[in-house]
Amino acid sequence: MGKAVARSEWAPLRRVVVRRPGLEVFFGLLEPYSSLYERVFSLEKARREHDELVQTLRRGFGVEVLYLEEILLEGAGRDPSLAEEILRRVLATVQFVGPGARRARQEFAENLPLLDRDQLLEILTLSPSLTLVRKKGTRNILPFTTLKVPLTNLFFLRDQQAVGDRGIILARPAKPQRRRETEMTALAWATLGEDPVLTVRRGTFEGGDFLPAGDFALLGMGDRTSPAAIQEILASGLGFPEVAVVHQPRHPLLEAPDPMVNMHLDTYLNFAGAGLMVGYPEMLNRARVDVYRRSESGRYRLRQRTRLTRYLKEEHGFDLLPLTTLEQLCYATNFLTVRDRRIVVPDVARNAEKVLVNLQRAAERNPGKYHRLLLRASVEFGELRSSGGFFPHGRAARDAGLGATQVPLSNLTGAFGGAHCLTCALERA
Repeated sequence: MGKAVARSEWAPLRRVVVRRPGLEVFFGLLEPYSSLYERVFSLEKARREHDELVQTLRRGFGVEVLYLEEILLEGAGRDPSLAEEILRRVLATVQFVGPGARRARQEFAENLPLLDRDQLLEILTLSPSLTLVRKKGTRNILPFTTLKVPLTNLFFLRDQQAVGDRGIILARPAKPQRRRETEMTALAWATLGEDPVLTVRRGTFEGGDFLPAGDFALLGMGDRTSPAAIQEILASGLGFPEVAVVHQPRHPLLEAPDPMVNMHLDTYLNFAGAGLMVGYPEMLNRARVDVYRRSESGRYRLRQRTRLTRYLKEEHGFDLLPLTTLEQLCYATNFLTVRDRRIVVPDVARNAEKVLVNLQRAAERNPGKYHRLLLRASVEFGELRSSGGFFPHGRAARDAGLGATQVPLSNLTGAFGGAHCLTCALERA
């Protein structure tokens, strides 16, 4: 098994890690907004979509696909110290309150080794606690179970880390709902013998804000990734000759900011191959860029400030496959490049109707903020549907030699992410 490394998004994909949506998503769907989901969706269909994505990578492209929970389960079976660590974390997670709480906790601790290991991982994912209420009668004790912020986004395995030219950078998610996810993934990387080159301690950073591109890399900075984390990564996380820090742009059609519309860099830009980028021009033109060059001493120093389109086109020779406003909203850039100019992409046309319905509801609640965005997206929907030109079916993609395999992800995208977000690209040749 090779080392975790990725020097470009288009280097042949060898190994990815995924997490099939579990029981935690059921609880997340009870209140999508606080779970950081875009909309409600079918959990059963989302699981089938995830299975199809995995089979596409395995059978269609020969990619080794590892499941996060299997890494941990197999590792615990081989390594007693990992098994003990999981037990320790489970014991610290579950709290007991009320009459008989001390007895219940003691019994729980004694019984932990008897639980199946997959039960232990479920406990870490759901984070349950019990409040015991005594009623009249023999052994009439009612256990009220509370889940303390279950890891409803754990199946988006892009964000808990980034994999660059020096190895894994362990992230520090911005939203409290996601903070504990890195505890799970860190255990998995240790099991695989992959020591992170950096664990972000200051500020916040998420993997969707990182795109390696050969002789340079992009780091998005905004709602999810902070300046403090950027400086920490530049200090010890990367070895690229050049790193460009991209300031998250405001959506040009929104009257007030909504960072969820372009929460990560990969929601409006991605690399489909050497010299080929796919993106939303109106954001790319607005995005400010601070370009850092690596000196002989190994330190990154600010070299220039520019705009993202100009930087990628003029300084690195990238051609742009432009997306419409609607296609950007439908996660067209959230594809996974498996090799140069070959991508696995969400079915953008299938996503469009659900995205429009959700946008319509948002505009009804807040017409001043979302009206212009809805109007543009609605017009584009009619044009794209009549022409059959939803990405990646347009002429520009064909002329660029882009090959695409579509996967139905219209339910999974309801949680704000596509094929890129769902996969940790652990190794690229």
